[in-house]
Amino acid sequence: MSPRSYKSELREAQTEATRRRILDALASVMAEGVEALSVPAVAERAGVSVGTIYRHFGDKAGLVKALMPHAIQRTGTIVGPVPTSIEEMDEIFRKVFHHFESADDLIRAAFASRMGRTARIEWSEERLEIIKESLRHLKPDLTPDQLDHFAKTALILTTSDVYREWKERLGLTPDQVADEVMWVIRTLLRGLNS
Repeated sequence: MSPRSYKSELREAQTEATRRRILDALASVMAEGVEALSVPAVAERAGVSVGTIYRHFGDKAGLVKALMPHAIQRTGTIVGPVPTSIEEMDEIFRKVFHHFESADDLIRAAFASRMGRTARIEWSEERLEIIKESLRHLKPDLTPDQLDHFAKTALILTTSDVYREWKERLGLTPDQVADEVMWVIRTLLRGLNS
């Protein structure tokens, strides 16, 4: 006789709340410039045991890797399905830039740290694949080489680092940044038609 599975919505909610508290504590520790991040420091900040962190994330690498999806969810930069038209891409980039603008200081500071930057770079591979999938819909006749170059350019144009440059150097709003980025993307797409 196999054990009966038990599912508790309350337990799931508590588990998720604990994960969020741990990840917020991680962001807080990273924001203070702690490069030699320790699990005990995060545990203390979150008010949980070190064992709780290991149960939720496996190890320190798993903990840091979980920060990017947490930040995406927290800032609302989840963009949904892969855009299949230039209009959908425009809409998504506008949404992303507005979320970059509204990201709280804690998340920004955490991702400015060396470990945060590493987490963002690792997540870039996933973003690159999403962009490539979108480009396959927008421009199915791209060669693999063209697809790779275009996707890398679009990825860099839509990072929070580049967004900050548009904002700080030129004083642009999120919508103005989206206009500039989409101008580049449309121009590149037209150039591929010639």
